[in-house]
Amino acid sequence: MLVPSLLSLAISIVAALLSVSTNEEIVQVIARGIALVCLFVSLVLAPWLVLLSLAVPLMGIKRVLNEQVNTPNPG
Repeated sequence: MLVPSLLSLAISIVAALLSVSTNEEIVQVIARGIALVCLFVSLVLAPWLVLLSLAVPLMGIKRVLNEQVNTPNPG
């Protein structure tokens, strides 16, 4: 499952680069759509260890941001 995930991620990166480098609006929209779909597919096909390594830092950032919002300001 790692090879299809990496292939989909590579297609997503190429589509995103194409979207940034072109001036045609329709090509930009289609390339961004392909990039989003392939990114979603690569996340679905990713092994659990990769998903876990992505989820843990995101949860830590969310926790830090929530603590900053909920702490009273002494001033």
